[in-house]
Amino acid sequence: MSTTPQDQGRAPRHAPDLRAATLDAAAALFAAEGPTGLVVRRIAAAAGCSTMAVYHYFEGKPGLLEALYDEGHKRLSDAQRRRQFTDDPEADVRNTCLAYREVALAHPGYFQVMFGRRDPGFPRPSGEARARGRENYARFIEVVRRWGEQSPLVTDAESAAHALWACGHGLVMLELTDNAPRSDLTARYATAIDATMRGLQK
Repeated sequence: MSTTPQDQGRAPRHAPDLRAATLDAAAALFAAEGPTGLVVRRIAAAAGCSTMAVYHYFEGKPGLLEALYDEGHKRLSDAQRRRQFTDDPEADVRNTCLAYREVALAHPGYFQVMFGRRDPGFPRPSGEARARGRENYARFIEVVRRWGEQSPLVTDAESAAHALWACGHGLVMLELTDNAPRSDLTARYATAIDATMRGLQK
């Protein structure tokens, strides 16, 4: 097969790299424009691949959205796992909440597919994809439960985990939609999490 001058000297792209680049390109378009930004030819152009590659990996837009949803939860899970089940349960809870914001800001397109703007053509992810999110949240509840064993809480672990998630998620959504204060957002987020944690303790 012949090559163009632009191709000469370029390292071949492995399939996992191309798939990841396609997902990242789609996530960036989704973050900037919402569901209407997910046009296959634009995704392919941004990823530096052919439209056929998009269809090969994802079999169209529903498959692409499913992959974005699943990959987003994987990234969130990986980031939070690294902060959990140490010898300091209270720090584990706090760091898990901080990781939530870090992932949302680093990967806003994935985050919006997971929790924000939903494409009408993708009303609900598959049970298999949703299982990853449920598994991650169940692990967070267990992290909160360990904290409660060390420092008694005013409510059960499930309710405490929901309160912390709601606090963090609400702040993140305000930030992603440019509705948050303009300064000290990192400190404001940490302060809100700390205040919520104190309110949950007996």
